Amino acid sequence: MDDEKFKRLVEHRKAKRQEAIERRIAKDKAKRDQTLISAINRVKEVARRDTWCTAHGRCFRASFGGNAESAAHRNKKYALWCEYMEVGCEVFVELRLADGSRPDLIVCWNNGQIEIIEVAESEKEESLLLKEEKYPFPTRCVRC
Repeated sequence: MDDEKFKRLVEHRKAKRQEAIERRIAKDKAKRDQTLISAINRVKEVARRDTWCTAHGRCFRASFGGNAESAAHRNKKYALWCEYMEVGCEVFVELRLADGSRPDLIVCWNNGQIEIIEVAESEKEESLLLKEEKYPFPTRCVRC
């Protein structure tokens, strides 16, 4: 085999390998997106229909004034929201659920897992346990 033919063969094989890698990356991304979409759809099933909007997943929500949450609570919730958003999670903040509850954060992970995060400052343990029993997904409490 002459040098020119060999070079073309090598280039052809490189191109085929690159195409295979790109196909695999696209397939993996589609699979990951689908599991995230699946998680979001499961959250939608338990959300209050009149307040559901997928845009909630990219918005941060907090309360100021009156009987609002404390600055420490709000700041911890915001820090967690930022952390989860940076790693590619879809995060719903203060989303009203069909049962009337409103968890601080509902985190949809890329692997399809869903987790509720309650940020607690002065909330009593009994209250947190009641929420944990009521919520439709595994719940974790984070103290601020």
